[in-house]
Amino acid sequence: MISRALFGKGARFIVVGTLGFLTDASVLWLTTHKAGFDPYSGRLISFSIALLVTWALNSTFTFKNSEKRGKRQFGSYVTVQVSSFCLNYVIYSALVWLGWATPFIALVIASLIAMFYSFTAMNMWVFKEEQKKSGPQKGP
Repeated sequence: MISRALFGKGARFIVVGTLGFLTDASVLWLTTHKAGFDPYSGRLISFSIALLVTWALNSTFTFKNSEKRGKRQFGSYVTVQVSSFCLNYVIYSALVWLGWATPFIALVIASLIAMFYSFTAMNMWVFKEEQKKSGPQKGP
């Protein structure tokens, strides 16, 4: 059974992900329609800005990280987000290229898989809560 704390993190993660998506889409539209960037350069800019927005929100709101946010934690976050983006893109491309799904359906499937991967990696690695020592350690 899923704990209440994990369910809460998951719900907050979805909220932050939605805000990140809206940031990404808005900046992509602005860079390509108003600033004259091509879709690939615009996507790099929009992804980078969305990554910073979701970093700030995930570290303070989703995972309520009490530790000081540092370069190492940010590096771990970027690693997870970039690998999640790559996973998403590979799944999306494969589904479309093989003709197994329309681009929209492929986007939904790839995004859901990448979302679960990303949440798990952040929860277990980037924002992992240190085990608090309570009483004497029992050894073998």
